[in-house]
Amino acid sequence: MCLPSPRARTADLAGIALSSACLVHCLALPLALLVAPGLSGWLRLPEWLHAAILLLALPAALIAMTDGWRRHRRLTPTLLAAAGLGLLTLGLAAHEGWLAAADPERADRLFSSAGAIALASAHLLNWRLRHGTGHR
Repeated sequence: MCLPSPRARTADLAGIALSSACLVHCLALPLALLVAPGLSGWLRLPEWLHAAILLLALPAALIAMTDGWRRHRRLTPTLLAAAGLGLLTLGLAAHEGWLAAADPERADRLFSSAGAIALASAHLLNWRLRHGTGHR
């Protein structure tokens, strides 16, 4: 069995961590703000956080999926990662007001959550296929 390069392994782990952080940000933070309205004043996250997460997720996905393709020749993780990155981009567009949506905050949360789940799933599947535990 061919082991993945340390760079690709790190990229998959980074992709999973970033996707999980995004999901926590998208789902847990609004829930916390609903439960404790008094905390919203000092729990504000920087506006640039969405763009930073996306800019970190892009190279992590590119490195991991490229290495995965070279090893297992399966397109599913790459397509899932592309869908996840696309949804994260739509979430950023909704957040920044670049996307015409009736409720931009809800659109941001929906697109970003779905994108984070898709991207984390892509990295997990890529990891499993590279280690020979994925379904063929």
